Amino acid sequence: MQFAMKVYLETMGCQMNRLDSELVADALRAAGHEMTDDRHAADVVLYNTCSVRRHAEEKAHSRLGADGRRKAHHRPRLIIGVLGCMAQREGEALADKFRGLDIICGPGQLDRLPELIEAAAGGTKGVALDPDAMTARRDLRASPAKAESQISDLQSGGHAADGDFDSLDLGRDFSASPAGGARAQAYVRVARGCDNFCTYCIVPLVRGPEQSRRPERIVQEVRRLVESGVSEVTPLGQTVNRYRFSGGGRTTSFADLLAEVSDIPALRRLRFVTSHPLDFTDDILRVMAERTNICEYIHLPPQSGSDAVLKRMNRRYSRAQYDELIDRARATVPGVVLAGDFIVGFPGETEQDHQASAELIRRSGFKNSFVFKYSPRPGTAAARNLPDDVPDETKRRRNNELLAVQHEVGLAHHRSYIGRTVEVLVEGPSRLAGRMGFDPADDMTQLVGRSRGDHIVHFPGPEDLAGQYVHVLVEEATALVLRGRRLHAEGAEAAER
Repeated sequence: MQFAMKVYLETMGCQMNRLDSELVADALRAAGHEMTDDRHAADVVLYNTCSVRRHAEEKAHSRLGADGRRKAHHRPRLIIGVLGCMAQREGEALADKFRGLDIICGPGQLDRLPELIEAAAGGTKGVALDPDAMTARRDLRASPAKAESQISDLQSGGHAADGDFDSLDLGRDFSASPAGGARAQAYVRVARGCDNFCTYCIVPLVRGPEQSRRPERIVQEVRRLVESGVSEVTPLGQTVNRYRFSGGGRTTSFADLLAEVSDIPALRRLRFVTSHPLDFTDDILRVMAERTNICEYIHLPPQSGSDAVLKRMNRRYSRAQYDELIDRARATVPGVVLAGDFIVGFPGETEQDHQASAELIRRSGFKNSFVFKYSPRPGTAAARNLPDDVPDETKRRRNNELLAVQHEVGLAHHRSYIGRTVEVLVEGPSRLAGRMGFDPADDMTQLVGRSRGDHIVHFPGPEDLAGQYVHVLVEEATALVLRGRRLHAEGAEAAER
């Protein structure tokens, strides 16, 4: 490398994107670059993008347009790069849209960023895309029928070859701490890609076929994180509970992996996201119930409460099967906390379908649900085969109605914790303290943290509690957060289990 540069990295999207950005930042620091939060002072501006929803792409396009104009008029040596899913989906076409763009890098090629930046500093533009995802995209464009036959084979039990795709993960800086606080929580990738091919979802086309990491490498990474002071680890995968690795004469399931990781000494909390209802087996529920450091929390997106819509989405389970899974989870894991995702206005969705989703929220008692309006993603089966026939004003109304139902259900859920004590991993000062009307004492601030059930908890305390575990007596609740006061007595017991 000729010289070190200041790099601004903005993340748009899911936890997987956030983990990718953490690992990219580690790799760039190791290469001698400096990370900065000031976009206008940076020598390199990178956007790690999501392609799942149109809004995220529109935001990225807006940023790229503004940076391109700034480069053309004021900063000719500015390096601009797009990383992640949008880079993979649009590929080299992005360079035609944004003439100042220097780097286009797919999610499976992020370990090449240091060399791409060095090349861009020398005037050479770089494109690094994932070949597996490119092949899937070409197949869909050239012959949708053939591609959908291959999809059917995958869904009948096929599985991409497990490979050594984790060089970026293994190169992470285990000593790095997030700005402003102690490092207590970390994400760990256990798998990449997806073979589910839900008709609305672009992920299989931008992150490629499903692959699971070697379990020994995952355990090694978690051990090193714990040794560096991390006490809560979250395994990540596009469909994390589909994890399966075969090698050395045995097959490691996701339940097996959870058991192995939970055995690591000093690992206080283990939670995982995101799961698919079709693959949530009883052995996962049993290991959750048996291991005290596995949190009683499941993010289990149903997407719809209607069988007709679920079929068009290619979710491959029925409403009755989802309900039965929720019942098993509650029976097996005492105090389990549930969260969901919903899409409103999917092609063909009727008012009856919409009401079925509202009823599912009420029946499941979700702590929270993320609700999104359907938008066609180019290349998906839904965009190709299903007319986007629900008017936008209807989507907006249904979106607001589901959010109102979730507000009602979430408020009841959170109020059930009033008078109970919860264990909280403190993240640091709350950004909402002013809006919440909190008037702390001179030596206190409004802190925020998360419970074992992933509840957001606010309470007053000194800032040096960041990264520590405290017990909070819940005194108030909203539809989204718990509020209370810290208990100082030693051995205060959380009442979540």
